[in-house]
Amino acid sequence: MPDLLAFPGPVACLVVLALLVVESGLLVGVFLPGDSLLFGAGLLVGAGRIDVPITVLAASAWLGAVLGDGLGYAIGRGFGRPWGNRGWSRRFVEAAERMYARHGWFAVVICRWFPGVRAVVPTLAGIGRMHPLAFALANATGALLWAVGMVLLGHAAAAVPQVRDAALWAMAVSIALTVAYGVVAVVRRRRAKTPLT
Repeated sequence: MPDLLAFPGPVACLVVLALLVVESGLLVGVFLPGDSLLFGAGLLVGAGRIDVPITVLAASAWLGAVLGDGLGYAIGRGFGRPWGNRGWSRRFVEAAERMYARHGWFAVVICRWFPGVRAVVPTLAGIGRMHPLAFALANATGALLWAVGMVLLGHAAAAVPQVRDAALWAMAVSIALTVAYGVVAVVRRRRAKTPLT
């Protein structure tokens, strides 16, 4: 995660927006700590370390989350069906279609709170041909509850020193675990591809 303190307030908001787009739209959310990013950004604004109104940060977070999921959905809808009909990936598509048939648009909303899952669900929604209007409603609602909610939670925590200190430690641990998970996944993948001699 970039050091948001290295940027002027408005630029920091753009960095948050861009990272949320990448997290949800380009299927790399497993390696990006979106929750920590949002909470930490709200915390820094609340502590006066980033000079920008909290409403601007919240709006940037909401827009980034909406655009990211929208991009993932478009990719799934435009290019995913041929991929989704191949071998093992067909199981993901069928599972997604069952999930949307059972839970409807609420499935997209609730998946926002599950790291990694939220990076895949929009694309699966596109592959599964979820109705565009239903997806747009779920996308906007989920982004409001998750992205804006996490920013405001971080902002509120800045007013309580004990919570602020604990949150900063928790954010650091979360980032470290996310990076460690990514490194382990890459190492395992490389080992699996290396032929035994």
